[in-house]
Amino acid sequence: MNISAQAITQYFRSIVAANSHSGIDFKTDAFYILNPEEIIRGQIDQEVSTKIFIEANKSDDERYKVQKNALSVLICMKTVKTIFEAYEKTQDEIDELTGIYFIPAILYRDGKLAYNSSDKKVPWFPREYLQPMVEPKLSVGHVDDVDRFISNHVDRMEQMKTWGDYVTYFKEFYEHVTKAKFEQHEIPSQEDEDSPIELENHAYLFIDQTVNSSFHIMNLYNHLLKVDKPLRLYEQFVSREPAKLVPLLESDLANMKLHTGQMGGEYPLSPSQREAINHFNHMQDGEILAVNGPPGTGKTTLLQSVVADLYVDRALKQEKAPLIVAASTNNQAVTNIITSFGNLNKVGISNLEERWIEGVKSFATYFPSTQKIKEAQQRGYQYTNSTGEYFIANLEAKENIEKSKIKLLHNCNRYFGTDYTELRDCQKKLHDELLFMEAKKQALLILSSDAKRFLGSGTRIDTCLQTLEIEMEHLEKSLQNIHARLREWENCYKNIPFFLRWFSKRVRTEFRLFMNEEELSFLKETMKLNEIKEAYSLRFTDLQKKLVELKKKRDAIKEWVELYDNELEELREHGVVLHDKEEDKYEVAIDKVNELLDKKIRYVEFWLAVHYFECRWANGEDALTEKQVGTTFQNVLEKFYSRLAMITPCLVMTFFVLPKQFLAYGDQSKFYLYNFIDLLIVDEAGQVSPETAAGAFSLAKKAIVVGDVYQIEPVWSINRALDKALALSAGAIKNLEQYEKLESCGLHGYGSSVMKVAAKSCKYKKYEERGLFLSEHRRCYDEIIDYCNKLVYKGNLKPMRGRGQTDPKQAVAKWPQLGYRQIDSETSNRKGTSRYNRREAIQIAEWLDEHFAYILDSYPKEAEKNLIGIITPFKAQVSCIQAEIRKRAPHLRSKISVGTVHTFQGGERNIIVLSTVYGKHEGCFFIDTNKSLMNVAVSRAKDHFFVFGDIQCLKDTASSASGLLKASIIENQI
Repeated sequence: MNISAQAITQYFRSIVAANSHSGIDFKTDAFYILNPEEIIRGQIDQEVSTKIFIEANKSDDERYKVQKNALSVLICMKTVKTIFEAYEKTQDEIDELTGIYFIPAILYRDGKLAYNSSDKKVPWFPREYLQPMVEPKLSVGHVDDVDRFISNHVDRMEQMKTWGDYVTYFKEFYEHVTKAKFEQHEIPSQEDEDSPIELENHAYLFIDQTVNSSFHIMNLYNHLLKVDKPLRLYEQFVSREPAKLVPLLESDLANMKLHTGQMGGEYPLSPSQREAINHFNHMQDGEILAVNGPPGTGKTTLLQSVVADLYVDRALKQEKAPLIVAASTNNQAVTNIITSFGNLNKVGISNLEERWIEGVKSFATYFPSTQKIKEAQQRGYQYTNSTGEYFIANLEAKENIEKSKIKLLHNCNRYFGTDYTELRDCQKKLHDELLFMEAKKQALLILSSDAKRFLGSGTRIDTCLQTLEIEMEHLEKSLQNIHARLREWENCYKNIPFFLRWFSKRVRTEFRLFMNEEELSFLKETMKLNEIKEAYSLRFTDLQKKLVELKKKRDAIKEWVELYDNELEELREHGVVLHDKEEDKYEVAIDKVNELLDKKIRYVEFWLAVHYFECRWANGEDALTEKQVGTTFQNVLEKFYSRLAMITPCLVMTFFVLPKQFLAYGDQSKFYLYNFIDLLIVDEAGQVSPETAAGAFSLAKKAIVVGDVYQIEPVWSINRALDKALALSAGAIKNLEQYEKLESCGLHGYGSSVMKVAAKSCKYKKYEERGLFLSEHRRCYDEIIDYCNKLVYKGNLKPMRGRGQTDPKQAVAKWPQLGYRQIDSETSNRKGTSRYNRREAIQIAEWLDEHFAYILDSYPKEAEKNLIGIITPFKAQVSCIQAEIRKRAPHLRSKISVGTVHTFQGGERNIIVLSTVYGKHEGCFFIDTNKSLMNVAVSRAKDHFFVFGDIQCLKDTASSASGLLKASIIENQI
C-alpha cells in the first residue's frame, strides 16, 4: 500500500478502536462492582481481578480471550441512582443502573489499571444523554462541551503516560461537561435546576465489548498495516482523490450482448437498472460502481441481476463459479437480501425452475455471527461459516450427494427428454443448451439491430412490409399509367387541327388545358410533345429504379423475417416461446426485444447455469477430503468457497463477521485472502460508516455499492472533535485544517457513509452527482412519491405507478393519497423528556376501529400486517397509541405496527399514518431536523399517507420538510 493508504488505514483502525458509544447493557452484560477509590488509585482487589480473568477465559467467544495477561475493560464511573417512592420507580424513562460516564482502560492480572495508549480510547458520555436531542431520556451536558474539551486536549492525549495522568484527564473532562465536581454524587439537571440528578456511589467494571464487537474488523486492520502487496480495490476506496470521470455508456447492441443472466422472469429491467448492468459489465479489477437507489426503484432486482449475470458468464466460459459477497452493517439489510434470494417468483418453465439437488432452497448462504445462529435457524435460513458447519455439513454429507446425483439425472432426463446415466453427460448437455441460448440471444439482438434499416419510426416489421407492398403496388400502377397517359397526349396533339400546329401559342394553350394536377410537378407548359415524351421517359426510368429498390428492400425484409422466424422456431423447439401473444411477434425494435430476452432467454440461461454448476458440484469438483473438512488452510478455503459458490452464488454477512470468513492459516500463522472475493456488494451503503466496511474492500477485486444517502444515516461511533483528533494522531492529516479535505471525499469517521466514499471512487456521474441513479419508482402512487421527489431527489425520480385518483383499480377510492385529519392541540404532554399527545392517540385508535374492516375488505389478497403502519417521532407516543388501541380496538393489537421512523426502515405498508404529537404552538422539530426522516416515513406508504395532528405545528415555508408536507396535504382533509 502507498503511504496515504497506510495513514487512512491507521486512522480507520483508530476509529474502530475508539468505538465506545454502544454495547453496554447492565441487564445482559456481566459486571463487577468496585469502589470508586480503587479506580482513582489504579489498583483493584487482586481476587476480583483474578475472578474477572477466569470468567473471560471461560467464554467460548474468541473475542473475549485474554491477550498477554491484559484485558480491555470499561469502567462505568458514574451511574444514575434509581429513586423509589412507595416501592415504585419515580423515573419511568430511566432504566435501573443507567451509566452516564465510561472510562476505557486496561486491566492486568495483578489488578493494576492502565491507560490504553495503543488504541487511544478516551472517556465518553452516551450520546443519547447529551443535548441537543430529539427525544432525551436524560440530559447530563451538551455535545459541544464534549467536542470542545477533546479538541483542546489532543496533544495531552498523545502525551499521556501514567494512570495518574489519565485520572486527572477524565476528572477534568467530566467536570467540564457536567458542571459538577467529580467527587460529588449529583449533577445539575438540564431540565430542572431545583432537582439535581442523583448518582450511585459505586463504580462498575465490564469486559470491553465495544472493541470486541468489532474484533474481526480490528484484526483485519492490524494485518492491513503490514501488507506490502497491491490492493487495488482497497486503495481506490481509501484514496483521497476522486476517480477520473468518464462519459456514461450507451445502452447499445454491444452492451446488450454482454448481459447474459437474469434471476427473475416476470419483468424486464427498467432503463436505469439496465444502465447499471451495462456499466457493471465494463468493470475492471480495482473499480467501484456506486448506484444511488431511492425507495421503490428496484435495488433488490438490480442486485439479483448482477449476481445472475456474473454467474451465467462464468458458466458459459466453463470457469469457476464467481465468489460474490453481499454485506451490510445491520442484520435487517442482510436478512432482506437472504429473503429476496430465497423467494424467486417462478414463471412456469417445466421443471427447470427447481433445484435439481437435495438440501438447497435459496441462492444465498448466510454467515451469521455466533449470537445470530439461533435466529438464523428459527427463520429457516441456509447458514454456515468458513469451517463448513450447519448447512454445508448437511449438504456435503455423502448420503445427500448421492441423492443429489439421482435427482440431477432424473430432472435432466425429464427436461431434455433424454436417458442419460452419467452426470458428465448431463453437465455437457446443460452447457451445450446454455451455449445455444446465448447464441440465440446474440442472433436476435443482431437481427433486431439490423432491422433498424427497415423500421424507420415504427417498431413492427410486418407493418413495414405491408407498407412496402402498398408502395410497390402504387408504383406499378404509376408505371402502367405512364403508357396510357402518353397515348392520351399523342391523341391530344392529333386532335389539334394540322394548320394550327404551326402556331406554338395555340399548341401551348391546348397542352395547358390538357395537363393534370400531378403533371404540373414535372412538366412545363412550354414543352413540345417530344419534350413531354422525354420527361415521361425520365419519370418512367426513375419510377422503375424506385420499384427495383423497393423490391430489394422487400426481399431483404422477407429474408430477415425468414431468419427471425427460424430463430423463434428453434427457440420454440427448445421450450422457449419468446412472445406471449402471437400478434406481438413482429414488434422487433431492439429495446423491445431486449426486454423480452430478460424475461425469456436470460432467465432460462440463469437456470441452465444453476443446474450446470450443480452437476459440477455433484461430480466432486474441488471436494474436500475428510482431513481438510473444518480446517482453514488457504487451499482448503479456496476449494470450500469454490464449491459453495456453485450452489449458492451469493454469500451474505455483516461487515463484523466478514473478515473472519476469509482468514486462512498456513506457515504457522494466520493471514487474510486479499483480492480473493470476485465481487463485493454493499447494500444499504448509506447506513454503513466507512471505517466499518473499508477493510472488506481489501479482500475483493471489485465492488458494487448500492444505497441512498437520503435514507436514515449510520450511527456514528464518535463525535466530530474526537474524529479530528484521531485523524491527526494517525497521520491522515497533518493539521486540523486538513480535516475538511477528508470530509470532502467522505473519508472521515463522523458524518460520512460508504455510499459517500463510493461516489467519490466511482468514475461515472448522473444528474450532476457521482454514481449511477435508479430512477423508476414503482412502490407509491405518484401523488405520494412526488413529496419525496421534491424534498430530496430534485425531481430525478420517474414515478411509474400512476396517479391514485385516476387509477380504476385503486383499492380505497374514497380517500386521497395524501391527506390529514385536524386534531386541535395547544401543546403536547411530556413524559420525562419524551412527548406524547393522548388526544391524537385516541382519535387514531377510534379511526382505526371505525375503518379497519373497510380497509381489510378493500385489500382481500393482502396480509393484515401489511395494511397499516403508524409512525410517530416519540417513543412515548408509540406507547400511548398502543395503549389506546388496546383500550379502544383490542382486536387490532397484533395487526397494526406502531413505531418510530427507524422501525419502518426498509418496510412498506398500504397506508401510513403519521402522528405529529406537537401542539400548534410548538413547531415540529422532528420533521424539520432531518429531511431523511420524512423521506423514509412518506416513502413507506404505497397507497395513502395521512397526517393526524394539529397541522398548525407545520411550517408555512415550502422549502422545509414540514412546510412541503403541509402544502401537499392542505387541500385534502379526511
